[in-house]
Amino acid sequence: MKYIAIVLAVMASPAAISMQMEGFGANYYQDDASVPEYDTNKDLSPHVIIDDNMFLMEYSTLADIAKTTDVTINKGDQASWLCLNSKGVNYWFISDNEMGQGDLTSIAVARNERPKGCYSYSGDLGVTIKGILLLNMTLKKISSSFSNTPDANVFRYCNDTKTYGDFTQMNCLQYNLKDKNVEGVIISQVTSN
Repeated sequence: MKYIAIVLAVMASPAAISMQMEGFGANYYQDDASVPEYDTNKDLSPHVIIDDNMFLMEYSTLADIAKTTDVTINKGDQASWLCLNSKGVNYWFISDNEMGQGDLTSIAVARNERPKGCYSYSGDLGVTIKGILLLNMTLKKISSSFSNTPDANVFRYCNDTKTYGDFTQMNCLQYNLKDKNVEGVIISQVTSN
């Protein structure tokens, strides 16, 4: 009887499943120092709107998003995450397991087949960066939006957005291209000293 209660408690927990991200979200795990990185003066802070709620990176938690969307948080070795599919777009909301402590630290967005562990969401859902298109971009459009013309299929733009004493907050937008069209993007925010 005790074992049944434990199993039910684990199944009911919003952070009980242990698995790695699949689909485009798995690009989060690739920490490749050879990816070209360009400085930009553009504000790369994302706006995450789910129904009537706004979520901010490093202020909102995955638990906040899970509660709003009624989905389960997945826990892996490198990150905790949840994935939502809305209107043909997959959104991975990610917290690194090192410094994130459950706070939203990265977002991956892509239009591709819905991977395992990605829940359908019928409510309003959107991730935007003011003045910057995320999906439906070509290399030509990216080059006209930013001052650098990348010559790689994966590249990122970064901006130091805020300084708090000895700490600096940096936002980065990584584009992943396939045939010179955006396959998906990863938005990340890091605070470091």
